[in-house]
Amino acid sequence: MIFLYVLLGIILLFVLLLSVKLRIETEYIDSFKFKIRWSFFGISVYPLDEKIKKLLNRPKKSAEEDKTEQPVKKAEDENINKKKENPFKVFYNNQGFDGVIKLVNDSADALGTMFSSFKRHFIIDDLEIYAVVSKNHDAAATAIEYGNVCKSLFPALGYICSSVKVKNYSVNVEPDFIGTFSSAQFVFNFSFRPIFYLNAVIAMAVKLLFKVVFKVLFSKPKNESGDNVDIKNIKGGATQ
Repeated sequence: MIFLYVLLGIILLFVLLLSVKLRIETEYIDSFKFKIRWSFFGISVYPLDEKIKKLLNRPKKSAEEDKTEQPVKKAEDENINKKKENPFKVFYNNQGFDGVIKLVNDSADALGTMFSSFKRHFIIDDLEIYAVVSKNHDAAATAIEYGNVCKSLFPALGYICSSVKVKNYSVNVEPDFIGTFSSAQFVFNFSFRPIFYLNAVIAMAVKLLFKVVFKVLFSKPKNESGDNVDIKNIKGGATQ
């Protein structure tokens, strides 16, 4: 009974930890920065924190090399070396083209459900872009480039904002007709709760296991009516 309580406590602890929001922060203003924040903890991935850098650069203790070589075991059993038949080929021979299409549809459905859950729990906290478009003092070329940038940038940002939740959104693109070169700055911060992503991955794995993997591994030939039958010797759809 104590073991059960300990197990439930560990599971509850993992659930609570995975429920804490994970935040990814990226920005490029004067230089590129990439940080990961989880609750009260924060790690600078780029540029790397000095403490982590020292930990990674710490000299390793020289370990004595083990001179004893383990004898290499050779497989003597012919059944181990024997090539197994491709399960997908067996599935295609048993279920035909329609079975493969059904398999693809089931796989796409499982992956689509997972990515839909990902998108639903993905939150963009900050999306800020500031860009200056310039073409080496050429006003006409600058105007054309400015139009091309706006034509590409704003539809893409519109799709992002309509697909996921965006809390803070700010985009400013300006032409500089007397400048020499283009420049851009951005801030992109997003967050999610790992538990939702873990649930989505588990649900996808279960769907693929029952609807795809088991069908491929345990497929049976079909008779003329289309039902699965347990016949060992079938070639080309004709029984022998």
